[in-house]
Amino acid sequence: MSGPETIEEELAIIAEALEAGIDPFLPKKEPNPWVKYAIGWFIVIMVVSWVSKALMRTL
Repeated sequence: MSGPETIEEELAIIAEALEAGIDPFLPKKEPNPWVKYAIGWFIVIMVVSWVSKALMRTL
């Protein structure tokens, strides 16, 4: 199925969705700070691991 080619077609699709009770404009999700913390700690642990491996090879 191809998308609407004109603005009128798109407005008709949106109107049909609203009549059917479907909200085509969903609210944005709140950003979750725990994801950033988890990725940050994972990177910190990986860097510490790599640095310790490199130091063990040189010493």
